[in-house]
Amino acid sequence: MPRYAITEKAGRFVAAHRNTGVGMVLELTEKQAEHELRLGTLVALDTSPEPLDLPPGVLAEPSPESNSQAGRSAPAAIFDPARKGRRGKQ
Repeated sequence: MPRYAITEKAGRFVAAHRNTGVGMVLELTEKQAEHELRLGTLVALDTSPEPLDLPPGVLAEPSPESNSQAGRSAPAAIFDPARKGRRGKQ
């Protein structure tokens, strides 16, 4: 049977098993684990990621010219303390 590990999102019970802590390994059928996988309370341990077929150079590090700040304006301020915001009734 496939193996699954409990994540930090899990509650007291996961797939009808008591949660004794993050990382606890459960052996469940795919049907038993299906809902918990969707919720993110379990992660599959026996599956390996499929290799990606990427063209050469796609994962290469960006050149220094593309990361330079030259010619870019400063980002706009998100919060301006001089400007009074609108408040609701208190």
